[in-house]
Amino acid sequence: MNRDDRQILGLSKWSKASFKGIAQYPTGFGKTYTAIRAIVGMIKRKGISSVVVVVPTITLKEQWENELAKNKVKIASVYVINSAVKLNHDCDLLILDEVHRYAAETFKKIFERSAYKYILGLTATLEREDGLHDIILEHMQVFDTITIEDALKHSWISPYKIYNVMVDLAPDELAAYKKADASFRFYSMQMGRGMEAFKTAKEWISSDDNVERGKAAAYYNSMRSRKKICLNNSNKISAVKTIVDLFPDRNGLTFSANTDFADSLQKVLGDVSLTFHSKLTKKSQGIVMKTFKDKRTKVRIINTCKALNEGLDVPECSIGIVAGSNSTALTFIQQLGRVIRHVPGKEAIFINLYSPDTQEEKWLEKRMRGVDPSFITAVSIKGFVNLIKLEQNVHN
Repeated sequence: MNRDDRQILGLSKWSKASFKGIAQYPTGFGKTYTAIRAIVGMIKRKGISSVVVVVPTITLKEQWENELAKNKVKIASVYVINSAVKLNHDCDLLILDEVHRYAAETFKKIFERSAYKYILGLTATLEREDGLHDIILEHMQVFDTITIEDALKHSWISPYKIYNVMVDLAPDELAAYKKADASFRFYSMQMGRGMEAFKTAKEWISSDDNVERGKAAAYYNSMRSRKKICLNNSNKISAVKTIVDLFPDRNGLTFSANTDFADSLQKVLGDVSLTFHSKLTKKSQGIVMKTFKDKRTKVRIINTCKALNEGLDVPECSIGIVAGSNSTALTFIQQLGRVIRHVPGKEAIFINLYSPDTQEEKWLEKRMRGVDPSFITAVSIKGFVNLIKLEQNVHN
């Protein structure tokens, strides 16, 4: 089945659900275009005259507006969720892009402030680790799902390989990590194991007992220290530089856990990259995106944090490098989605850098749970370089 036919099939399922529900489609399948098909179809079928589209970011707003204009759809207004929840909306059709985001305490107000006849939610994966997706399900159910495996089988997305690449901590960082880890384990043992310790710490941090409050503070401080050391592993900077240099003809993104680390990558990568994150003005963000999409420039890498987990639509992107992330599968799916949009002949490469024998390795394992092991290669940074050079020699 081709993509057009599958999109039409999806919309027929929406029709059977009384035009209310969630399409759970992988990034690259064409969620936006499916929704535009829905709008055009509903104009003809139901005579709708007003559509409100809600998106999580400015970047997505601009992309939606461009696609609506391209398809000559004039009855739709696009809002970023931060602004949308401050307004009352009365429309025939409400479209919520990246609908999993709207379970958050502030954003769920969009349901209270919207009057609509029909509703369409779009997401790559509805399920949230915190379980708050149940809030979304109170308003609409999933009517259609396409897995990444299905999309790959039908060539709706590009084939891809995943590499989990070990990057050792520097000696001083390793020593600091071991110290923080020992402290964390020491205080954990006094409060329970696993989630029991976490729950106890949450109670004790507000305790009137100075000893309990002190232990909880030490527990949290050591937890934060471990995380900071892993996510800011200095050897990852040179590892990213090595990987980018290995693929001089690829465009892509690096994902960092914080803006400072993204800026550090920018300094090392030089004029082949630009940084895009929340500390930039909207105007500066726009210039970065325009430069990145301009094939006449040298820029082929964007260093970002969470700002481009959703919304970047550059099919030519074929490499993603995660220098720091969390443990949620949703984050992995979003970031992978940036590089697997279909382009004939493209094979995407997605690389997770992590500090071995640390908590970061456990986060990675949790993030990748459920991914087909045949897609994943685990290797050291040295082994990765050798493997890629061998492959490049074979192709040459």
